[in-house]
Amino acid sequence: MAAMDPFRDEARRRGIPQDEVERWLETVRPCAALDAADDRAGGPVAGLLGGRPDVTVPGKPLLALVDLAAIPADATDIPLPPDGTLLFFADLEDTDPDEDWHHVVHLPAGTAVTMSGEPTELRLKVEPSLPNRGADSAAFPHGHELGSVWWETNNQMRDGGAVQIGGYPWAWNADPVTDYDHDPQDDWVLLATISSGEQFGSDLGKATWVIRRADLAACHFDRAEAYYDSFD
Repeated sequence: MAAMDPFRDEARRRGIPQDEVERWLETVRPCAALDAADDRAGGPVAGLLGGRPDVTVPGKPLLALVDLAAIPADATDIPLPPDGTLLFFADLEDTDPDEDWHHVVHLPAGTAVTMSGEPTELRLKVEPSLPNRGADSAAFPHGHELGSVWWETNNQMRDGGAVQIGGYPWAWNADPVTDYDHDPQDDWVLLATISSGEQFGSDLGKATWVIRRADLAACHFDRAEAYYDSFD
């Protein structure tokens, strides 16, 4: 992963104590960033953006397909299955939390998926992740400011991607992991964030799936929850 010197430099400029900055950086989590092949993303093909698979969910188009075998175990700190395929479906025209607007399908290894349409190949890059909205606490008196530092400097340490697996969510409004009455003892984690936009006929927002760590380890993807957030 990238060196975190731009983060340190900005935190120092803001007068945040160095020992607190270093403790905050100990909370960095790796994430798998999947983006279209270009000069920024030259790793293995690990998924597809868009397209029409022969596996369908009525009323919900495919946002992205992720090849789990292409994601190394150390690319995230969540218990992903070592192989198989994840397909993320969502109707971004109606993302009301009370509506059935999303679905995750897990296909075991060896199950072929035939695609039509014009999906975009996504290549893998392992990148650092931190909260972009921290909160002051006894452990981190400058937690809110440290979140702001990441917001300002993150693009100097990561390229990001159309799909992020693991790590921390990017939260413009509510945090999909820590908010929504999620009990911290249930250990909710970010499964995936998929950026929307013109390709899916939506505004510039993010569909984010979260899941309890134990449910992920047991492949209970039907228990994942999804939230849509946008900058407005």
